[in-house]
Amino acid sequence: MPPTIRSLAKLAGVSPATISLALRNDIRISAEVRQRVQELAKKEGYKPNPIVSQLIAQVRTGKSANYKCTLAVINTAEHRKDAEEHTVQSWNRTSMERAAELGYTVDHFVLARDPMRPERLVKVLETRGIKGLIVTGPFNDEDIATKYAPLWERFAAIILGERPEQTLLSSVINDQYDTVRQAMIEAHRLGYGKPALCVHPYVDQILEHRLSGGYLVGLRSHVWQNQLMPYDYISKGKEHFQKWFLQRRPDIILTLHTEIRDWLEEIDILAPRDIGLIHLDHEPALAAWAGMNQNHHHAGKAAVDMLIGKIHRNETAFSSFPKCITIKSEWHPGPSVKTP
Repeated sequence: MPPTIRSLAKLAGVSPATISLALRNDIRISAEVRQRVQELAKKEGYKPNPIVSQLIAQVRTGKSANYKCTLAVINTAEHRKDAEEHTVQSWNRTSMERAAELGYTVDHFVLARDPMRPERLVKVLETRGIKGLIVTGPFNDEDIATKYAPLWERFAAIILGERPEQTLLSSVINDQYDTVRQAMIEAHRLGYGKPALCVHPYVDQILEHRLSGGYLVGLRSHVWQNQLMPYDYISKGKEHFQKWFLQRRPDIILTLHTEIRDWLEEIDILAPRDIGLIHLDHEPALAAWAGMNQNHHHAGKAAVDMLIGKIHRNETAFSSFPKCITIKSEWHPGPSVKTP
């Protein structure tokens, strides 16, 4: 059982009030007693509960009891455009809304816009009294484990959008495997017989190959006229893509890359007349597409709930048994596929 104010008081032979004051380095307690209590607390592994501490601070300062503490959403992407994508904006908006419902505020940090070394970032977070972090990428596991180590040692934290393989960090992600598998079910229901997956291999890699995994399982789960291996999308690979398409002739493509529609139209292949197109991360701006709505707003809310739970349990980022919450996608019909 973790040490408490009362257990420390019993060990030190003083009152709980003395322990509380000594841990706050209150000058009403002698320097000798303060040092003895602080050394004892360190030896016993005592950690103050941040929620209780925050409530006590509110009482002292007269702040509203509805306010609990401040959280931070930190986007670590190297490129600013990654922090401006609709997915990230949805996370930011819904995490702030959910936090406000529960009595928390949220500060946002975009490191591509305001670069900070991790050590400097820690000082800023501590100065602002931030207790927990929601961290978004994209990033790789080495970045998480090394570059941002100072964060994990001091704060409760949740990774949003990716599930780190090599670190003991909890996360909230879309169930990308099921997203693609459900898209394959819809393609089969609509009468298509020759599907193809077209995504960037880097995206599939950071998602632990769950996109290609859902696709390959989808191929095995239904009877298709032909089975094509996933096509590795490259942003500057228009000619290669067009050549591949004319050789393989899929009748429906599952993708994250809207430009392939333009590439197909250049060779007189139109959706839905000649090809079906399913976007795997559908949003309102893609009104001309059918696709899978990944419910990013639910992911943002789940990350806040998960983080607040860690704060209440007085946990830092690392866990001996990290948890991962997966958010299910929903089919969104649209004019880029034929009607059943």
